Amino acid sequence: MMMPINTVGGPSAVEVIQQSFNPAIAVLTSPDVDVVCSKNRLTFVELLQPFSRLSVEGQIRDVNQALHSVTHFRLSVRDISWRPASSVLARRLLAEAVTNFPVNENKIAVIGGADPIEINPHTPWYDSWRETLWSCLEMTDHDFARHYLGTLLVVSSSHPNPMEQFQQLNDQLTQLMSSNGTADGPRWFNMLSLRYQVLVHDACDGDASKAEELLQTMRNVYGSHGCHLLVINSKPKKGSIIESGLPAPDPWLRFLPRKANKLDVSIEGESIVDGVEAGEMDFPVKVVEGTNPQLLGSLPKIPLMDALQEAMQEININSVLAPSASTSALSSLTRDDNISTQNNIGLSQRSAVEIKDDPLNAVLGTTTARFPLDEADGTGPILASSITSELHGGCLTTEDLDRIQGLVNEFCLKSLLPHMERQMRLLNESASSRKSTHRSLLSATKRWFGSNRPGGVQTPQTVAVSYHPESVQLQLRRLGDLAFLLGHYELAYHSYHSAKKDFEADQAWLHYAGAMEMAALSVFLQNANSRNVPFHYFDKALTTYLQTCKMPYWATRCAVLASECLKATNQYSDAALQLIRLTSEDADLRSAILLEQAALCFLRSAVKPNSSTDAAKPNMVPLIRKYAFHMILAGHRFGKSGQKRHASRAYQLALQVYKGHGWSLAEDHIHYTVGRQCLNRQQIEAACQALAALLKPDSMQTAAQQTAYLNEFIHVHQLLNKHRENETKTSCTLPILPLPVIDSNQIRVLVDTKEPTENMSPPLSEATHVTFNDDEVHHAKWANMEEKLVNSAFGTTHAIFRPTNLIFSHTTNNTVHPQMNCDDLVSFELPLTNPLRIPVQLCDIRLVWNFAGGDGNLTNLLTTIENPLVTTYILPRIVLNPSSSHKIILNVKPKAEGILTIEGLAFDLRPVNVEPSAAVVGLMSSVSGRVMFSLRGPRLNTTQQERHGKVYATDKRLSIQVGPRMPKLQVLFHSLPEFMFSGEIRPVTVELSNLCPNVPISNIIVASNDPLHVAFDLPRIESINIRHDQVALYRWDSSQKSTIMWLKGTENVGLTSLDLMFFSTNPAVKARRYRLLRHCSKIFVSSSLNLAAWVQRVPSRDDRTETLAVQLQVRNLRDADDTSLSGIEISQVAFLSNRWLLRPLQSTIPSGVLHPQESLIGVLLAIRGKENIEYCESATLKLPSHGRAVDFKQEPYRAFVREFQRTTPNTTLVVCWTATQASEDGFGTLIIEGQHYFGWNSHDIANSSLPDTNFKLSQQLVTYSMEYSTKVFHDFNKQRLCVIPVILYLHNCSQQEIDVHYSANFNTGKTPRVSQLYMPEAASPLLWIGRVQGNIYVRDAPEAVNLAIAVSRPGAYSLVQGLHIDGRILDENVRVPSPKIEYTLVVYDKEV
Repeated sequence: MMMPINTVGGPSAVEVIQQSFNPAIAVLTSPDVDVVCSKNRLTFVELLQPFSRLSVEGQIRDVNQALHSVTHFRLSVRDISWRPASSVLARRLLAEAVTNFPVNENKIAVIGGADPIEINPHTPWYDSWRETLWSCLEMTDHDFARHYLGTLLVVSSSHPNPMEQFQQLNDQLTQLMSSNGTADGPRWFNMLSLRYQVLVHDACDGDASKAEELLQTMRNVYGSHGCHLLVINSKPKKGSIIESGLPAPDPWLRFLPRKANKLDVSIEGESIVDGVEAGEMDFPVKVVEGTNPQLLGSLPKIPLMDALQEAMQEININSVLAPSASTSALSSLTRDDNISTQNNIGLSQRSAVEIKDDPLNAVLGTTTARFPLDEADGTGPILASSITSELHGGCLTTEDLDRIQGLVNEFCLKSLLPHMERQMRLLNESASSRKSTHRSLLSATKRWFGSNRPGGVQTPQTVAVSYHPESVQLQLRRLGDLAFLLGHYELAYHSYHSAKKDFEADQAWLHYAGAMEMAALSVFLQNANSRNVPFHYFDKALTTYLQTCKMPYWATRCAVLASECLKATNQYSDAALQLIRLTSEDADLRSAILLEQAALCFLRSAVKPNSSTDAAKPNMVPLIRKYAFHMILAGHRFGKSGQKRHASRAYQLALQVYKGHGWSLAEDHIHYTVGRQCLNRQQIEAACQALAALLKPDSMQTAAQQTAYLNEFIHVHQLLNKHRENETKTSCTLPILPLPVIDSNQIRVLVDTKEPTENMSPPLSEATHVTFNDDEVHHAKWANMEEKLVNSAFGTTHAIFRPTNLIFSHTTNNTVHPQMNCDDLVSFELPLTNPLRIPVQLCDIRLVWNFAGGDGNLTNLLTTIENPLVTTYILPRIVLNPSSSHKIILNVKPKAEGILTIEGLAFDLRPVNVEPSAAVVGLMSSVSGRVMFSLRGPRLNTTQQERHGKVYATDKRLSIQVGPRMPKLQVLFHSLPEFMFSGEIRPVTVELSNLCPNVPISNIIVASNDPLHVAFDLPRIESINIRHDQVALYRWDSSQKSTIMWLKGTENVGLTSLDLMFFSTNPAVKARRYRLLRHCSKIFVSSSLNLAAWVQRVPSRDDRTETLAVQLQVRNLRDADDTSLSGIEISQVAFLSNRWLLRPLQSTIPSGVLHPQESLIGVLLAIRGKENIEYCESATLKLPSHGRAVDFKQEPYRAFVREFQRTTPNTTLVVCWTATQASEDGFGTLIIEGQHYFGWNSHDIANSSLPDTNFKLSQQLVTYSMEYSTKVFHDFNKQRLCVIPVILYLHNCSQQEIDVHYSANFNTGKTPRVSQLYMPEAASPLLWIGRVQGNIYVRDAPEAVNLAIAVSRPGAYSLVQGLHIDGRILDENVRVPSPKIEYTLVVYDKEV
C-alpha cells in the first residue's frame, strides 16, 4: 500500500513556495528605537516578526483593471545592514541548521502488510536547512523577488528632534540606494522604492500628546498613508522587575534563534561543519557603523576568525555577516530597565561587536544588536543567557500587540499593496511600449549566429551578459516577480515566458535559468493539482545553473522547489531524480539532505506489480528497497559531513528494510557503521547494541571478520563497564550479550536432582533416579506405580490423580509451578549454540536467579558472592566450537522456602584465539555478561478470541515453588547384574539410608511393575484387584537397613528394564507431601531354554479315569559355538495343580546335559483328582544332582510361582535347571539356577502343536494312544533292520458309534514329514509294518490295532510320521481328523 502524502507532515508544496518568496522590506532605525524595544528584550525587527503576515485579505487591480484578491501575504522584514553569508560561513550555517534540530524519535508506520516500516513523520531539519539555504542566497539582478520593495524608517518619539532624524534616515537611505546593484550593499527593486515612516512611542516614559503632534506633522510632510504612530510598552513596570503581561506561550519564541552558552556548538561531540574542526568555526565579528576601520585588525582573536579572515576582508567594514543560530543569542541582550537613553547612545559610540539575526528566519526579518566587549579581559562578546530563561514582551499588553498587527496591516493595505499595484502597471506599460524596439543588432546577431542552448561550454564573455537596469528584459522580469509576489500567477507566467525567450536569445543564461524556474512555479501555483506543469522548464533551469552558471546554491533551490511540485502531483520518482542530480562529492551535507528526501520520495512512489492483473492503485507497491538504498547513501554522507546523529538515524531507518530479508552483508555494514559512529559520539551503550547485531546467527562474514567483530564488541563492552562504574562507583548490572544463542523453549528443568557422589566401584551401584538422558521419564508406568504408592500410603481419594513431574520441557504442562523441596538440587539443561565460524570460550558460567521468600526478593545479578539462601554452582569453562551446539547442565540449591525464578545465564565471554594485533590496539580479552531467558507456552486455540488472535499459554517451568525439607533416600545395590540368562534367578542385596539424618522418615514403600521377574524379601502389600494388578508393593521398615531382591530373567531375550520406585514421607509435614526415588537399569537377557508342552486328555487304559497326557519338550537355545555355558541340566520338574495328580511311575524325563541346540522330550501322565483339592506340590520327578530339591513354598520360588499363577491357569509345570558358567576373572566357575514355567486351565486342554504353547479348542470324534517300548537296544551289526511292535489304541470321544479310518505310511505323493526333534545323529524315516490301513467301528471300548515299525539305524523317531486317523459318525459323511499326538521312540546301538 502506498503511503498517503499527508501522513508525513510538514508544509505543503504551495506553502513551501509561498514562504520562499515574500516581499522584502528593509528597516532603518535610529539608536533610540532599540532602547525602547530592548525593554521587551527585543529589537524592532524582532518585535514585528510574529505579526509580519497580513491578517486581512487585500485587494489590487491588475494591469487589466480586474480586481484581484491578495491572500497569504507575508513580509520579509530585514535590517538594512543585513548581508548574505559568505561561502565558508554559509556551510557552517547550513550545518548548524541541521544540527540544532533534535532527531524526532516518534515514528509512524507508513507501509501496511506483512513487513511494515516506520519513518519520522516530519523532518524539521530539512525545513531548517532549506530556509537557511534561501537566506544564504545572494541578491542578484536575475531575481528581483529578493530585492527590497520598501523601507521602514523608524524613529522614537523620545528623540530630541524626530523630524530631523527622519530626514537623516531618508538621506542615509538615498545614499544607500544610489549604490544599488553593488556587491556589498543592499539592493532595491527599483529607484522608486516605497518609504514608510514609523514613529515609536513608549507609553511608559513618553508624552502621548507630543507623539500625536509629531504624527500630525509627519502626515503633513509624508502624507497620511506614508507614516504611522506605534504605541508600545503600555504595561507599567513594577519595581525593577518586568514581568510578561502576555499569556503563554511566548509569541516570539518560535521566531527567535536558539541561544547557547558558547559559540562553539557541538552536540554529543559532533563537529557541525564538515571538513573543519569545531573549535575553528566560531562566528566572525564585525565592527559597528561609525567605528574606526582599523579596529578590525586589532580585535582580539576569537575562534573562527582565523578560519574566516580572508572572507571577512572582502566585506565592507560597514556591513555585517548573518550569525548562526547559536551566536545570534547575542542579538537580544538582557538590559536593566533603568538604563538611560544617554547610556545607550554612549554604548553605540563604543567599540562593540555587532551580531545579526539568524538567517534561518530570513523571511521574517533580521535584527541588529550592539554589545560591548568584555571589559574584564577584552577577549570576546558578552554572551546572552538561554532563550528559555528570557521573558519577551514584558512591557507589552494585548492592546500593544493589536497595534503592532495594525501597523503591519495598515502598511500593507494603504502603502505597500497600492505601491506594488502602481509599479506593476508602470512596468507593464513600459514593457509593452518598448518591447518591439528593444532588440539591438548585437541581440539579433547572437540569436541567429550564437549558441542559444544552455548547458554547453560557455566562454566568460558569453556568460557574463549585462543588462541596463531599465532594459525591457529586466522590466519583464520585475513585472513577473511583482505579479508572483501578489499571487497573480497568470500574469507572472506570461512575463517570465516572454523574458526567458529574450534571455535565451541573448545567451544570458543566469537570467534564462531564473525565468524558466519562475515560469514553471507560476504554472504550478495556478493549479497545484494539475499535471500540466512544464516540468521540463525545471530540468533546463537546473542544467543551466549547474553546468553553465556554476551556481550550485541556485541549482539547489531549483531542484528543491521542483521536487515539491513533483511530489504535489504524485510524481515521486521524478522528484527523487531531481534531488539526486544535486548530489556531489564536494557537498556532503547537501547530498545527505537531498538523498534522504529522495529516499522518502521513493517510499511514497509506487509501481504496478509484475502480474497480469489489471488492479488499480490499491495493488501498487512502494519502492522500499530504493528507499533503503538511498537512506544508506544519506547516512554515509551525513557521517562524512559530521552529522553523526542523523547518520545513525538514517542507517537505522534503512535497517528496517534490510533486516530479516537475507541482506546479511548490508545489515552488517549498517550495524558496524552505526556502532562506530555511536562510539565516536561517546554513546557507548548504543554502540554496544549495534555491534552486538554483528554477531547474529545467520552471519555470512568470514572467520577473520567475525573475529574482528568479536574483539571490537568485547572492547566496547569493556569501555561501557568502566563508564558505568565511574558513574555509579558500584558494580553495574551485567550487560546482555548476543552470544551464545539460547533457545529458551528448549530449556529442560529437572527438580529433585540426585546429588553427585563419589565414584562407586563394582559390585556396588546406586539407584539412578531421574536424569536428562532418561527417555522414559514420562512413561505411563511411572505414573501407575506412583498412583499405587500414593493410594497405599494415603488411601484412595476421589480427586483426579496428578503424577509427580520431575522433568519440565516444552512438551509438558507448564501452567503450574514445579514443586521441589529445600536443600534439593535442581538442574537446568541449556542448549547453547555458537552461530559464528570461530570458536568462543565461556568461563564462570552460572545461572541468574531471583528468589522471593520471607526475607524479600534476592538476586545474584549484581554479585557472585554465595548467598545463604541459594547455592549457585559454577561451570568453570566450556569452549563452543564454530557453528555448533552444546548442552550444559547447571545446578542451584535453594535452602529456604519460597519462589525460585531462573532469569538467565551469566558468564564471561572470551575469544579462544586472540590475534596479536588485538593486543597492540589494546582490545580486552573478555567481557562479563548475561543472556536472559524468554519462555512462551503453546498457542491456545480454545475460545474464539484465541483462535482469531495469537494467544499463548503461560510457561512457569523456570519459576519453581520450594517447599519444606523432606527425607532423602539413598539406595545401593550389591552385584546388580547387567547380564542374565532367561529364567535365571539371582539374588541382589539392597541397602537403604537417609541422607538427611535430621529429617525424620517414615512410610517407606517399594514398588515394582514386574512382579513376575522381581521379588523382595519384604512384606508385600496386597492389592484389592489381585488378579490384574501389575504393580507389587512392599513395605520397608525404616529401621531395616538392607534386604534381598531376587531377579528372574525374562522369557523374552534382549534388553529389558528393571523399574523400581521408592516412596517415603516426612511425619513432621502434615500435608500430603512425599518424595519418590526412581531406579531404572537395563539388563540384557540372553537365551537359555525353550519350554514347550502339548497337553491333551487321553482315555485311561484300565478304569477309564480321566487322564491328562503332557508331552514336554525342552530345548537348549544356545548357539553351537557358544562357550559361555558348559551345558544345561534339568534338575527338577514339578507339577503344581489343585485338580490333577501326577503319576510319576508312568512319566519319564530323560536325564543328561543339554548341549547347545539339543532337545529333550519327556512324557508326563496325570489323573484327575478330587475337585478343588488343596494346592500342593504333587510330585517331583527328579532331584538335582548337586543340591537340595527346590521348595516352592519358600521365597522367592513361591512368589514367582504365585505371580505366574495370577495371570496364568491353575496348573503349572515348573522346570528347574542348573548350568555352569565361567567367572568373569577367568578363574573358577559359577553355578546358575533357573526356572521355566508352563501352565494351563482344565477347560483349555485341547490340541496344541509341540512348539506352540497356545491352546486351540476343536470338536474331535476320535483320539489314539500307543503302547510300545520307548527305549530299544539293537545290534545293527548283526541285523540291519530293527522291528519294534506297537499297539495302536483308538478311543471314541463321542457318545455314538463312529467309523474310524487309519493309515500308516500311506503314500500321498508327498515326502514324509521329518521329525522336528534335533539329535546329534540324524535318524532315517521309519517304516510301518502290518495292517497299515483299515476301517474300524469303535463304540465305548477302545479298539487295538497291532502294528510294528522297522528302522535301519539308531536314533530318535517320531511315531506320528506317516500316521493319519480320522472318524465319522454313522449316517454322516463328514470326517473329522484326529489331532496329532506326539509319540517318540529312541533306538540305541547295542555297542554304544
